[in-house]
Amino acid sequence: MVEFAKREGINMSRLLEEVLKAFYSGRRVILGPGPGFEPGLGDPQPSKLLNPKNDPKIGKNELYGHYIAFSRKLQNSNVTQEQSEEIKYFITQEHLNMLFLELKAKGVQEHHYKFVERSIKRFLDYITQEGNYYVFTLNDLISYLEKLQNEYHPVTYRKQLTYIKKLFRIAQIPLESYLKSKRIVGVDRTVVTVDDIKNLINIIKSLREKGRLAEKTADRMLVSLLLMATSGIRTHELIRLKLKNIDIRNRTIFIDENISKTNRARVTFFTKEVQKLLKRYVQKYNLKPEDNIVTYFALEKPFLKKNELKTQPIRPKHMRKFFSQEWDRKNGNSTVKKLLMGHSIREDINVLHYSHHTPEELKQLYDTVFGNLKFGV
Repeated sequence: MVEFAKREGINMSRLLEEVLKAFYSGRRVILGPGPGFEPGLGDPQPSKLLNPKNDPKIGKNELYGHYIAFSRKLQNSNVTQEQSEEIKYFITQEHLNMLFLELKAKGVQEHHYKFVERSIKRFLDYITQEGNYYVFTLNDLISYLEKLQNEYHPVTYRKQLTYIKKLFRIAQIPLESYLKSKRIVGVDRTVVTVDDIKNLINIIKSLREKGRLAEKTADRMLVSLLLMATSGIRTHELIRLKLKNIDIRNRTIFIDENISKTNRARVTFFTKEVQKLLKRYVQKYNLKPEDNIVTYFALEKPFLKKNELKTQPIRPKHMRKFFSQEWDRKNGNSTVKKLLMGHSIREDINVLHYSHHTPEELKQLYDTVFGNLKFGV
């Protein structure tokens, strides 16, 4: 090659420059299987590209910083059914590993992680598995989304779609931007009173007496529900609480940055009635400092399995709602309520910069409002 260039008087530097320009000019970029091709992370999508004579439109995948050929099915409505079925997209185990690595790195809670696992498994079970790869066409995806829409509430459908889209981004499947879903903003206007919670307590006790609810399960539910109702903590904060985070003697819950949803440490309190209930529970079941008060599924499962609880209008999440509503009914200070409940204070200049209180002051203010609150347990 070099000898030929010298004979013909060709400038090799110039030739190389022209070759590189042609390569990077973008006039035609076709990615596809080459010698020794083995599908895996970062492989171009789709695996069967259309004929380059069709000049497929090229779209930039900003996530990975290079170009991939988009499906002409999405660019040209005149594509035939037969052509659309030739375009296949694949997902590898490595793509799945990266999705779940991202969730683990974010420290998502166990119940949320399992929800994503179930959502992705549901999709993979629907499409085709070829060896170590999962393969689907555009029609497969459309059929699956229709199935989800028919079987699930719009909110649940949207949640599942979110993680399918995330998987597509990781696998470089150029369909993510086409997966739109209607945004549903639901406002739970449930009003929760002391009598509502008393009724829930009586149902739990009744199930225990009839032998339809294990004694430990019933005790755990009562402690958990009343802790939330009197302290205002979130369900997902409660399930991350360990016994060492609770000072039973001083009726104080310490919620550190790793537990708090807003990543801000705070303290909150519970009533003397709940103090006695919690003390008995810890002694009866010999809880250790590192033990959790309750797990998510242990708290939620009875509400899914027992008809008497399933038909109730309130759930564990409504305990926090009760705290807020009852605080207002008793004319409690709204700033103190924000501090106890751990509301976001980014927009509240008063709370953010000025209205600071010691734990002792907060406890005194808490007792002024909730000091006489009782449920008769």
